[in-house]
Amino acid sequence: MDAFPSPPRDADSPLSDADSPRNARASRNLAVARWLLGDAGRAVLAALPPYRSDDVFALTARLRREGLDADQAASALTLSRLRARAAAKFGERAGAMFFTADGYEQATRLSVGALHAARFVEAGARRVIDFGCGIGADSLAFTLAGLDVAAIESDPVAALYAAANAPKAKVTCANGLATELPDADAIWLDPARRAEDGRRIASPERWIPPFSRALSLARGFPLAGIKVAPGIAYHALPPRAFVEWISERGQLLEAVVWLGMGTGRAATIDGERLDSGAKTADEPAVFVAPRPLGPLLFEPDPAIVRSGGIARLCEKHGLAPVSEGIAYLTGEAVPPHCAAFEVLDVVVPEAKRIKRSLAAHGIGRTEVKKRGTEVDVAAMAKKLSGRGGDAGVVLFSPVLGRHRAIVARRTAVTF
Repeated sequence: MDAFPSPPRDADSPLSDADSPRNARASRNLAVARWLLGDAGRAVLAALPPYRSDDVFALTARLRREGLDADQAASALTLSRLRARAAAKFGERAGAMFFTADGYEQATRLSVGALHAARFVEAGARRVIDFGCGIGADSLAFTLAGLDVAAIESDPVAALYAAANAPKAKVTCANGLATELPDADAIWLDPARRAEDGRRIASPERWIPPFSRALSLARGFPLAGIKVAPGIAYHALPPRAFVEWISERGQLLEAVVWLGMGTGRAATIDGERLDSGAKTADEPAVFVAPRPLGPLLFEPDPAIVRSGGIARLCEKHGLAPVSEGIAYLTGEAVPPHCAAFEVLDVVVPEAKRIKRSLAAHGIGRTEVKKRGTEVDVAAMAKKLSGRGGDAGVVLFSPVLGRHRAIVARRTAVTF
């Protein structure tokens, strides 16, 4: 496998490689990436001020005066913008990393990559294939954990950047689906889940590679992890897998299908794993009988909800849903990993009735949330919010089967 080949010819194109606009653009992108990684490009990047969108036109003009062509100037400023955004994922490392726009969007946070690496290390892995490594975020985390990494990426620019971002990994630019994979005791796969226009692809069989193909590849190794969309349906999961939903600070980030590491489902919240009680990955969530809404309402961390851990949470902390199948819970004490709300009023979901209740409780700024209803959250928040007063929340949800608006305020929160 060539380390960094030229972009492959488009087999469906009637044009030659030299004449194909698509291939010409790919070749140009690769040349600019190599320039950015070289001494001249790095010097330009080092001289740029902190990224501000208001400065882009002036900086572009300055870079052109300094001799950069249009592609070089645009690429340098795009990378500066992506590095600024990437601080949230990679901390101080972001300022020296290289990203494509698509590669950044799919890149794993370094803290989450460390969790992936820990799972492999705990299972006894020593050498991992990072299949479709993108810009090398997981490869970086794996090498930091002491794993030997063979990374494969079909996009030549992303492969170049992966080699720069994870210098201890052996990065190869190749189509992994058409290449004999190296020996390893573990494989990590992160299928592409966005279309060319940036929209998320809902069907797992339209991912690249399709989920079924990813599973087939994974089963060829003693240990494997496949990053999947957190909304994946239980029935799409292999029964003998262990599936982990990962969240940080209340934000659901991803799900991972682990093979060779047991069976079941779990939520991992800020590094803490909470088993859902499921014995197989595809087991339906356990039904919990609802009960009347009390003075407190709780919203579990989304990783608990998606992993099917509501029943175990309710059993452990004396909670129950406010309506059948709804992940708003009620109980007497604030449980861990839940947002908590003090219930002030429950009214029919009509704007006039809700506004009267908000005014009666001195609430102006209003957050709107919903479960089990078709309410337009953004439009309703605009309609209900007023000036001054306290901050409040209106939660639209069935309550014992009837649609209601719950007027509340946030109380102790333990994410």
